[in-house]
Amino acid sequence: AKAAQVDTKEGLLDQKLRELTLLVKEIRSDARIEISFERYEDEDAHVRIYPPPDLSPNEVLQFELTLGQRCTDILLETGLFIVGAVYD
Repeated sequence: AKAAQVDTKEGLLDQKLRELTLLVKEIRSDARIEISFERYEDEDAHVRIYPPPDLSPNEVLQFELTLGQRCTDILLETGLFIVGAVYD
């Protein structure tokens, strides 16, 4: 497979969404991930995570914090605004 071009905003966004997907799968491989490109204000993409129902409230919180921190890191590193949310 050809590597995604990262010299465009779309290529960089694709790369970062792949990174977030891998992060989620590392945390919980059976979590469902939805990615959308809806724009309400300045965001570039939305990542919605639906963890399995057997996660404890503390595990859901940890999931939210990890995803949120990575989205913040991406914003600071690249200027891409990716909204990440965990739905339980």
